[in-house]
Amino acid sequence: MHLVSIATVAALLVATPLLAINHPFGSHPQTYFAGSILPSHLTQAALDQAARNFYDEWKARYLVSACGAGRSVVRASVKPGNLTVSEAHGYGMIVAALMAGHDPDAREIFDGMYAYFREHPSVYGPGLMAWYQRKSCASAEGSDSASDGDLDIAYALLLADKQWGSCGAIDYHAEALDVLAAIAAREVDGSGRYVLLGDWATPAEPGYYAATRSSDFMPDHLRSFAAATGSAVWTDVLDHTYQVVDDVQTTHSPVTGLLPDFVANPGGAPAPVAPNFLEGPNDGDYDYNACRDPWRIATDFLVAGEPRAKTAVERITGWFRGATGDDPGTIGAGYQLDGTPSPDSDFRSMAFVAPLGVAAMVDAAHQAWLNAVWDLVVATPLDAEAYYENTLKLLAMIVMSGNWWVPETVSGGCVPESTPLCTAGGYMPELQIKVSRLTAPAGSQNLLVKGKLFFPQGIPAAAPYTDGAQLLIDDLGSGGGALLDVSHVTTPIPPLAAGGCDPADGWRSSASRTIYRNRSTALDPPTCTAGSASGLSLLKYKMRGASDLDFQAKARRATILPPFGAVQGLSCSEAGRRLAMPARVQ
Repeated sequence: MHLVSIATVAALLVATPLLAINHPFGSHPQTYFAGSILPSHLTQAALDQAARNFYDEWKARYLVSACGAGRSVVRASVKPGNLTVSEAHGYGMIVAALMAGHDPDAREIFDGMYAYFREHPSVYGPGLMAWYQRKSCASAEGSDSASDGDLDIAYALLLADKQWGSCGAIDYHAEALDVLAAIAAREVDGSGRYVLLGDWATPAEPGYYAATRSSDFMPDHLRSFAAATGSAVWTDVLDHTYQVVDDVQTTHSPVTGLLPDFVANPGGAPAPVAPNFLEGPNDGDYDYNACRDPWRIATDFLVAGEPRAKTAVERITGWFRGATGDDPGTIGAGYQLDGTPSPDSDFRSMAFVAPLGVAAMVDAAHQAWLNAVWDLVVATPLDAEAYYENTLKLLAMIVMSGNWWVPETVSGGCVPESTPLCTAGGYMPELQIKVSRLTAPAGSQNLLVKGKLFFPQGIPAAAPYTDGAQLLIDDLGSGGGALLDVSHVTTPIPPLAAGGCDPADGWRSSASRTIYRNRSTALDPPTCTAGSASGLSLLKYKMRGASDLDFQAKARRATILPPFGAVQGLSCSEAGRRLAMPARVQ
């Protein structure tokens, strides 16, 4: 017997079908606003490569598959037993969309993160993500939402729509609108002027309802949301956000421009909250939430030329430059609004340093400071920091290297296949293909195909899966020639109602599995053309959950030529109820 395992032979395991990427990392599809600067002491290629290098390190450390085949999460580990949080999930989805073109797995990662997001909704309803999950994959800590994660997830979906288009397995644009509708309904206050702490903050708890996080001030996101929806709510929140920033800086931090982690009464006279408002004694200070503000706010100037953004971050940058003597290495890890260092903050943290590099980009007067911040950020090793600090560093490096873009300013879209084999579906993780007797005469080969079917939006067909099926195994090395093809192009597997060409042909099902067997060698009753089954003898599905199936297919006495290169698989049902889309072979 001559046996070839395509799952283990490197020459036959070249990875994936090609996916369109509209804006690959390093292509700089958006030029920053006039007056903006980049680090000037390095070439653009060097800036891009530094960001790529750190992404690769970050991905290896924090991006993991978890909670089912095909799912991806950013491992946050903010507490013992924690897997991830919605904040990390939003960051990861944005990063995946922006790093496409450098990372060939970016779309698969993004779709796996999307699936995980949908599988962990807030306890208060769909559309928003439960903010905390344990390593067991169960949502915990109240299972309600945190607004920052949801805002980033919605923004990431808009990026994905422009990066890959929305005519594949996931309609990214429609999903973004769904998330935005949920945010508008449950994470924006009743007056439509500010972002709530989460969907748990209701008028029944006025102290929390009348409060917001300064790190939820994401003006570039709000601008994109307005463009995507045409809704005035987003421009209203945008304008009021800048009013809150100005009020707090003018009244409560006129010297430093620093913003507090949490702002009380954002609908009236905004002010820093009292200590221990929600998270700890530094809730009213420039701490581990507000440290993101220079990045979030300055980005709106870079991409939209917003003068209010420049005014706000110039106040912060000017104070930091003076307080440190233009030495970013002396930036501490937390300050009171008057500039006094917070207790136990006399150490360096990239969470505080890296966002200030983005703030420096709004004016050429800060060129030397920006260059110094960039060098310090790049020189700080991954091992010196944890998930949060390294992730903010990565996001800041993407912006500082000139690789941030906003969806409303770039082209996008996709062209669907004219005759797709499958019209809705997902991926084939853990796919294995074995062909035996390759050197024997034609008609002597045996084929075994097995793996998993994963559907980010849930299995689109209802069990039992007996309405027909298609299976196509392509050899990409020979121009896409089929190793096995029982599809609408040839002859698909008939539905249960069509019967079979032999008493042993047909579908059998139980509560947990569905099996099709063929003994006649024909798939086209009542004509029953001999050989139309192309050797297919078995197709089996076993349900694992709402989004997962195990599957197996066998062909006997088939004619299969030796594969020349990478192999891809397709499997789906007939009659419009599809079970999978073009598969990624691993």
